[in-house]
Amino acid sequence: MTALQTSPGWNLSSVLDFFIPKAMIADVEQHRRARMFMLSHTFGPILGNTLPAYLYLINGIADYRVVVFFLSITAFWIYPVLLRLTGRYRLLAFISVQNLAFCVIWACYAFGGLLSPFLPWMLIIPLLSFLYLPSEGWTRDILLLQLFANLSALLFVTTGGVALPPLNLEELEVIGMISMGSVAIYFGMMALYFAKMFHEQREFGQELDNLVSSSDNLRNLTAAARQAGAAKADFIAGMSHELRTPLNAIIGYSQLLLEEAEDEGDSANKGDLHHIHSSGSQLLYLIDHVLDYSRIEAGRMPINARPDKVATAFVRWRGEVAKKAPGVALSLDEAGHNERVFVTDWTAMAAIVGNMVSGIAYACKDGQIRLRFCVIENDGISLRLESFDAAGRPHPISLTSEIFDDSQDISPTKYGAMGIEPALALKYIQLLGGDILKERCAGDEHELIIIFPPVTSVQPTEGAHTQLA
Repeated sequence: MTALQTSPGWNLSSVLDFFIPKAMIADVEQHRRARMFMLSHTFGPILGNTLPAYLYLINGIADYRVVVFFLSITAFWIYPVLLRLTGRYRLLAFISVQNLAFCVIWACYAFGGLLSPFLPWMLIIPLLSFLYLPSEGWTRDILLLQLFANLSALLFVTTGGVALPPLNLEELEVIGMISMGSVAIYFGMMALYFAKMFHEQREFGQELDNLVSSSDNLRNLTAAARQAGAAKADFIAGMSHELRTPLNAIIGYSQLLLEEAEDEGDSANKGDLHHIHSSGSQLLYLIDHVLDYSRIEAGRMPINARPDKVATAFVRWRGEVAKKAPGVALSLDEAGHNERVFVTDWTAMAAIVGNMVSGIAYACKDGQIRLRFCVIENDGISLRLESFDAAGRPHPISLTSEIFDDSQDISPTKYGAMGIEPALALKYIQLLGGDILKERCAGDEHELIIIFPPVTSVQPTEGAHTQLA
């Protein structure tokens, strides 16, 4: 609805909604009815009070009839306040309809009976009744009964059931035209407002249809993406054997030829054979990592949990890490309960350590990486990492979900580049339900902390909670 500005930051809609309970505003249909209720009770008395004002000022009628007529119309301004204070909309709507019926019956009784110029206002009662309240169920039945009772009371009063005050109807000809004009203006005002709300509701329906259509498209795209992901996983799983078999043959034959060249002292071919062997091994290493990454991403990597101790696993990790990055220092937190049995996938844990060490060691060449492990009080494992450059300064540690991401060299073709290791480590962390935290220690030092819960209470998730900023 085009807002009627009343003051900066305020408009007609906000003023009307101020008196409407929040529960009704949340419901579109009830909000529409409450808006109509507020609008008629805000501007209706302004139109209605022109009638008793004319009777008093022009016709000179200053007795109880005009006073009661004026007070019964002015009383409509009380209903918005009562709605704000009590929230009893339906009860107030019934009382308001009866208030309007009393105004019309009183005006007809006091000013001419069935010939009263105010009789057309009776037509507004059924209009407002079904604008304020739904025309269904017991509400409809009560409204119909209320309308029938008021119509019966009007006929009883105006057809001789009670004595009417004496009145010269010729004096009411002008006010009759004013009354008809007020009724027409009131009908027009309510019709315009209702048409505007109907237009808004139609636009809302169109927007809702667009949202539903977009939602259907999104579901279709999601289903297509899942099918594509499943097809990719199936393709990679099917190609794993075809890729590994020839590579293993290349590595095996190059190893045999390399040993033979060493035995025969063939230094001319030894370098080439060594390059072939190392390149094949590196390619197999990358293929294994890509396959593991795809299996985890497709949800096809099983979790093989078993009980073990951090202290026992630490011995294995230290030997493997020493081969990959001699400058990495592994340490156990002596305050931790490292002899306590912990249930997790220790193979995946070793893959996390190995891949993180490889990725960080590449990013921080000639530096040092410090890893600490301990079992924390809530039966989880804490893995803490610190990285330092060659000058001993703290080096930021970051994990990325993008494979082959190398900020130092955009070309990922170098063997041993910071390609898939950090991304694969992050996938394994997510697989085990790890929670990644990044906290700033004393000075400019940074420490990456990863908390792993026991696998028995972990459900594999698509992503882990990460705070790397």
